[in-house]
Amino acid sequence: MNIKKAILFSLLVVAGTTAFAQSSNLRKAKAGLQKFQELQGNNLPAEQLAQLGKKDLEDAKEAIDAAITHDKTKDNPETWTIYALVNANLATLEKSAEAEQAAEEGIQKATALDSDGKHKENITVAGQLLGQFNFGQGADAFNNQDYETAYTTFNRALHYLPGDTTLLYYSGLAAIQNQDYPNAIKRYEELIPQKEFSQHKAVMIDLPKLYLSTKDTTNALEYAAKAAAEYPEDNDASVQNIELNLMTGNEGKIISDIENQIAKDTDNKALYYYLGIAYSASENNDKAIEAYKKAVEIDPNYVEANKNASATIINSVRNQLNALNDDKTLSNNDYSTKVEELKEQIKVALPYLEKVVELDPKDVDALKSLKGYYDFQQNEEKSAETQAKIEALQQ
Repeated sequence: MNIKKAILFSLLVVAGTTAFAQSSNLRKAKAGLQKFQELQGNNLPAEQLAQLGKKDLEDAKEAIDAAITHDKTKDNPETWTIYALVNANLATLEKSAEAEQAAEEGIQKATALDSDGKHKENITVAGQLLGQFNFGQGADAFNNQDYETAYTTFNRALHYLPGDTTLLYYSGLAAIQNQDYPNAIKRYEELIPQKEFSQHKAVMIDLPKLYLSTKDTTNALEYAAKAAAEYPEDNDASVQNIELNLMTGNEGKIISDIENQIAKDTDNKALYYYLGIAYSASENNDKAIEAYKKAVEIDPNYVEANKNASATIINSVRNQLNALNDDKTLSNNDYSTKVEELKEQIKVALPYLEKVVELDPKDVDALKSLKGYYDFQQNEEKSAETQAKIEALQQ
């Protein structure tokens, strides 16, 4: 959205227009508008521009208001073009809905009268100004948490600035905040082809969630797959695609898809990590651990893979311990023997836990997991040492 360039272009077109029969009011209006635009070209702060330029615009408005009723100029497309430009600038300067309405009337009249397209560029500039005005009004409403008004106003701005990515995005955000998910989806879908847009990734990742909010699982799955394909290195996009497929009973498909990708790219640590997530979600812990271990083999400093490997191992042991505790048929000796077996089994998690803490010594959750490990192993010294680190971080 670059309205400043449009305004300066407007100045060039207005200043360069020639006419053989101009009334004094039309000339006065053009002169006042040109003075105001020259001030704008100086990049003055908004307050200073309003103070210095308002008189020029008011003079221009007084003159053009007379010109639109004068017999010699009332049917002149240039008259209505200047009328639209003057009022569009006033709307922006004064945040005036009345001036906005007048500018819209001027655009419609000028467009109808401009049969040869001579004033098309300046008419377009007037519309761009109204787009900017409505964007500002919509932003104010959004900041005041009046999301319904914000959505309506952003849409009005889009009438003048069709396809503007910033407007489409904020229109979608306003609809989301208003829980108007169908309109949010509509706006976000319009942004999909705009891959250069700075928030394109966020749009792609959020779109499946919006479809889920409307209980449209089919489209949620489709766009989750598109997001993962468009941003294959993004954790959120890939995990979302995995989780949605698992939620809808597509475990075999998503695991197969990841494994097919691994066959093509055997050294891609992220693929093994995602495979681990898929297996974890489908409660195949052994396969999940195997996948996480492979990711760590490729990159020993892969924090997420180390964290998930240790967590999956610990959770597996915890589930077995809970089952032991619930089994009232075990003798004390059998129970103790099996607990000792679990203590050996859980030792596999320790190197991964230690690596997570090494890579991020301030990770309190990892430290708590490490303390839980030492508590289970009845290593009081290590448990106390780890607890001291936790307390130091929480002070």
